[in-house]
Amino acid sequence: MAETDRVVLRTPTEQDRARFVELFTDEDFTVFSDGVHDTESAHARFDRMLSLIEVIPYAKQPIIEKVSGVIVGYTGVDTAVIDGLDRLEWGWRLVPGARGCGYATEAANALLEVADAHDDGEMLCIIDPENRASRRVADKVGFRWWRQLDWNGDPTEPVDLLVRPIGAGGRPLLAPTRHRHR
Repeated sequence: MAETDRVVLRTPTEQDRARFVELFTDEDFTVFSDGVHDTESAHARFDRMLSLIEVIPYAKQPIIEKVSGVIVGYTGVDTAVIDGLDRLEWGWRLVPGARGCGYATEAANALLEVADAHDDGEMLCIIDPENRASRRVADKVGFRWWRQLDWNGDPTEPVDLLVRPIGAGGRPLLAPTRHRHR
């Protein structure tokens, strides 16, 4: 668990499923992602959160607003295949009403402290070039621009790749074997 003055981050639990399925099927929540999920894929995405947290203590976790007790988003790592490597990739997402309040920066910084204490290597972050707010968060939490990539090989969908040293830095941080994309 990680905490700031305004938010709490904790391991996702089965009791969070309904909230995350609601979020993953909301196009306002998923605006700068691979798209809105249907109910089945939203459940699969939540199952992945539960599975990954078992092996990575800084995998995606709910961001809970202290004042309301409501899950307003998430931050942490998942995986993405870049240049043939199944890398750990940091991300965050908030409900529209919680954007612009500093929650993403607070939550990411708190959980990045966990990552820094746990691993040494290079963390990846993928951001849509149009998502200026997310880019500002990335800059504030220590990610630096690396290069642009055609997402899924599509030159009409470029993304910005950013990197940040975790712990002492080093080689790219890779997905645990059982969580690698096939």
